[in-house]
Amino acid sequence: MKDRFLAIVDTIRGMNRYALAFGLFVAWTATLAEVDVFRMLNTRMERNQVESGIEATELAIQLLDEQLAEIQENPSAKERHAREHYYMHKSNEDVYVFQAE
Repeated sequence: MKDRFLAIVDTIRGMNRYALAFGLFVAWTATLAEVDVFRMLNTRMERNQVESGIEATELAIQLLDEQLAEIQENPSAKERHAREHYYMHKSNEDVYVFQAE
């Protein structure tokens, strides 16, 4: 056992110490550090997903603002919106809803 340990120590002495230190640093930062490479990659992917969700939400808000402005300006648009989205109808009308497959 002692001979094996001494053989490992001799091998380390023969290596370039800078290369060994760099290798240990890379291994430590890739796996054992508090902010390791894998956690950084996961965080970056989550950030990209959140940013794309923000863009989609901003687009939806913009479309809703345009609909609101149209409804406030045009009374017929208000009636059309109520009929299309809430299936409202007048007392003498029948409502048929067609769904595409």
